[in-house]
Amino acid sequence: MINRDKLSIYLRENRIPVFSGCHYINKDYSSLHARLPHKHIDFLELLYVYEGNGSYMVNDKYYEVKAGDIIVCNAETIHGENPDELCNMTTYCIAISNVAFVGLKDNSICDDEKTTPVVSCGFLAGQVGEIFRLVHTLSCDPSHMSDICSCLSCSILLLTFEILKSRKRNTHSHNRISAAATADRIRKYLDNNYRSAVSLDKIAEDLKLNKYYLSHVFKDEFGVSPIQYSMKRRIGEAQSLLMESSMPIGEIADELGFSSVCHLNSMFSQYVGMPPGKYRHSFRKMKE
Repeated sequence: MINRDKLSIYLRENRIPVFSGCHYINKDYSSLHARLPHKHIDFLELLYVYEGNGSYMVNDKYYEVKAGDIIVCNAETIHGENPDELCNMTTYCIAISNVAFVGLKDNSICDDEKTTPVVSCGFLAGQVGEIFRLVHTLSCDPSHMSDICSCLSCSILLLTFEILKSRKRNTHSHNRISAAATADRIRKYLDNNYRSAVSLDKIAEDLKLNKYYLSHVFKDEFGVSPIQYSMKRRIGEAQSLLMESSMPIGEIADELGFSSVCHLNSMFSQYVGMPPGKYRHSFRKMKE
């Protein structure tokens, strides 16, 4: 059992983190199917790079990651891969809910604005990687092993937190230029409205901006047009629903604002390389 008293120096309200799930992605699957930007509401994720290297986006900033790194993805934080770049990584991802660190928001382990979300495990990488691997193996028997998975996940969470605390932080703040601030304002608008079929005209009207200017500054800052960004968010959330639920594809299309199942199939195939039904099947087959 986890000792609540000893954890009180880290966690508030006597809340104990709870294991919520685990995913494994191998190199071959990763190189073919990028995990597009998405976010989770009720849990945080710790993504461990077991083999390989690549880039990963957290809060609209890409980080170079390699074997032995943990990527911290707080709840409500957008994260994912760039489908235009080759990804060659084997990863384990653990989802943890009911996280309440002292001084931080629920289901968060770091301050997104101040802390780089990539944690290098250094000489501990081998041992940490095997714990992630063990959690994934045990998670296949949730009726008997869920408590053990929670204990192991809590240990990884606390270790990651301690590494973050001990790491030197860059205390220099940089003022963002006006164009970058505008791009960030557009991004926040898109994150709140990606389920709708937004157009440049609609964005410009709602934000009181010239549509040509907003398109230019957004692409300069984030590398894609506002419409492409919005579509990637929708596809990313569709991937989550296909991986984590049995929701029918038609309901997923409705949930994410696609005009029809055919529209979802077309866009999903364009960005991921296969239709949603085949994606769900291939993910489940890989887990077997």
